[in-house]
Amino acid sequence: MSGGAKTLDMERGRKRYPSAEETEAAKKAAPPVMQRSRAQIATSYAPGVLMTWEGGRGICKSVPIKMPFSQRLPRNVSDTIFEGVREFAESWKERAKEGCPDAPDEFILDDAFYDLATKEVRVKQTDFVLNQPNVVGYVPYPLLFQCGDCGTVREYKSVAELANRKLPARCKDHESRWTQVDVVYAHWYGTIEPLSPYNYTFDDRTGTTRQITHCTCGWQHFTLRNNAPVFSEWKYVCEGCGTPRDLKKAERHVLQKLKTDSLQPGGKSFEWIEIDMLPVSYRASSAFYPQRASFIELRETKVVELMRTTHTEELLQKLAEIHSIPYQEPSDAEIESILEKDGKQNDWEEYTSLRKMFQKRAEGAPDRADLGNAMRKLREGWFDAGLLERGRLQSEPIEFAVGMRKDWARKFDPIRLTIEHAAFVEEHIQDGQAGVRKTAVDVLNPDITLMEEAGVADELKRYQADIKDLFGKTGISQMYLLRSLPICEYSFGYTRVSATPVYQRESNNRKVPMPVRLVAFDTMRDGDRPIYVTQQKNEALYIKLDEQRVLKWLQKNNVEGLPASGSDLARAYLESYQDFGQFLDRYKNKERQGRSRELAPFVYMLLHSLSHQLIHSLADASGLDRDGIGEYIFPADLAFTIYRKGMTPDLANISAMWRNHAMDFLRRSINPRMLRCGSGSLCDSRGGACPACIMVSEVSCSASNLLLSRSVLKGGPAPEWEAPGSADIVGYFGSELDT
Repeated sequence: MSGGAKTLDMERGRKRYPSAEETEAAKKAAPPVMQRSRAQIATSYAPGVLMTWEGGRGICKSVPIKMPFSQRLPRNVSDTIFEGVREFAESWKERAKEGCPDAPDEFILDDAFYDLATKEVRVKQTDFVLNQPNVVGYVPYPLLFQCGDCGTVREYKSVAELANRKLPARCKDHESRWTQVDVVYAHWYGTIEPLSPYNYTFDDRTGTTRQITHCTCGWQHFTLRNNAPVFSEWKYVCEGCGTPRDLKKAERHVLQKLKTDSLQPGGKSFEWIEIDMLPVSYRASSAFYPQRASFIELRETKVVELMRTTHTEELLQKLAEIHSIPYQEPSDAEIESILEKDGKQNDWEEYTSLRKMFQKRAEGAPDRADLGNAMRKLREGWFDAGLLERGRLQSEPIEFAVGMRKDWARKFDPIRLTIEHAAFVEEHIQDGQAGVRKTAVDVLNPDITLMEEAGVADELKRYQADIKDLFGKTGISQMYLLRSLPICEYSFGYTRVSATPVYQRESNNRKVPMPVRLVAFDTMRDGDRPIYVTQQKNEALYIKLDEQRVLKWLQKNNVEGLPASGSDLARAYLESYQDFGQFLDRYKNKERQGRSRELAPFVYMLLHSLSHQLIHSLADASGLDRDGIGEYIFPADLAFTIYRKGMTPDLANISAMWRNHAMDFLRRSINPRMLRCGSGSLCDSRGGACPACIMVSEVSCSASNLLLSRSVLKGGPAPEWEAPGSADIVGYFGSELDT
């Protein structure tokens, strides 16, 4: 036997592997926990992220700790969260399939979001727990260590193995100096693994993958040569035979699937670039992208109910009510007469009885939804039997849109947003003004806390004149200060390598699209998956634009689809809207796409750009961090709100800002100097925006800094998604709109 083999056997003899009982006990042991802000735990410290633990404890991976809410969240809040997750998963799958049509579904969605048996997106509330982000656990990871003197590496499969078989005090002929290897392998399938030398291979005999744990010479230990500045020059060297090897590691699930499929009759071949993982620093953002969303909380459960496909008729009636669109439906007398002729008088009596009970029930009452469903079942039965004709909205495009909206990106769906806006105005503005302590204050009619001299007639008159003048120049018709706006934010999963559904892998001077897998957070000890929910009530500003000025601005810019005489702009927006898509791919400034000036994207771009301009102005005037200000846009209603996002106690920053700097805040938004790009001509000639002007961080922006242009405010070049040679845009702040 060779000396190398003897040494290997001797070293194996000294190893003590953990017993089955020790391994099971380690699995059951709860990890240590740490506290961070709730916003941090829900995002930057969410389960699956790699981080540096303070105090020299090295690199750790965060793991979920179950912290359910002591009281169940209101049903409309939980339903909105799960509906949002489902819609996000559906959109993710659709977008990934567009870029990678042949990708298996399991390469796109984690099994928490997808049912392989039915081939459908599935998000079951029973599989998840709405979790408070108060604490998060952490465990050492990666368990791959390198001697700082000689470069030899040792890898452990678990914390239990590391505890029972500690790193040796001596390494070869010197005292060891062990450190964690701070580079990991990452794959768009959603996995990370230590940068170990042990690759995976597919065993044709068993049809499974297995890990290669030794060199071809039989030796198990390797030295990592990582002095080069780029990963491509890093090498592993076998300590037995001295053979070098590149950093290569297959993603074992992807290898298993692609290799198995290729062996089937008619199976497709694959490229290794689909399988090979990428070496990345554990600190790199590409190692972890949390996926999250937010919404304004509403007491009105009807908003969630109306979005269901079974409530189409009620949704159309609500749209008719909000936007004054004629709606024809049979009267109660006509329905009763028709049913009586058909011998169904008892059905009508039952229906009216149910309706009376339904109307007496308060919002959120336990049996209110059941009563509504019973009424709906009776009414649908009359329609299905041909006894009654359904009501008709006098707008065929909106009726068509209501049927199509199930395929639209939820966060840009104008039908949902206009229903939300109606409930928002009723709950947070009208009710807020009627309360004993006003929580919504019209800035044109301030209270004493918003303007110290509000009770002095001459001062109030002068203040109102100044505000109205600035409103006229900014094209704002209404502005309210909201003292307690409830915002719900939630994070439900993550991706690796890319934050979007398709990753372009570069290989041999070409780009190959790879499907990025949306992964739910790791399961907790009881098997549930957490969704981290944060609720906050902070100050906000609600802004509504002057409809006539917006219409005049659209006409000056020759925008298509403007409303005919007698129709309002909101109705025209709903009738002309075409799905923006979850990621606004049609409006990315990559190349001239030749798109015409359509109503919906132009209106959204105006609201979005003005929202960002006011976020910058608010940050400067109040001292709030730009990244700590969020936005929520109601495009069909020409309105938006900007709000403080902090989880710390609200110190009335926005109230104080208005009280002390209201005029400066509004003047800054139209100041020519503030409408110039801080990078000179970087985006002046592109009709867009950049980080030096009105862009904000991705965390704050509701649309990933797309459909955004300074030109729509100050005037300037057309955005790049329009046709080459398009006319310059007339700015919304332009003096030609003042007449």
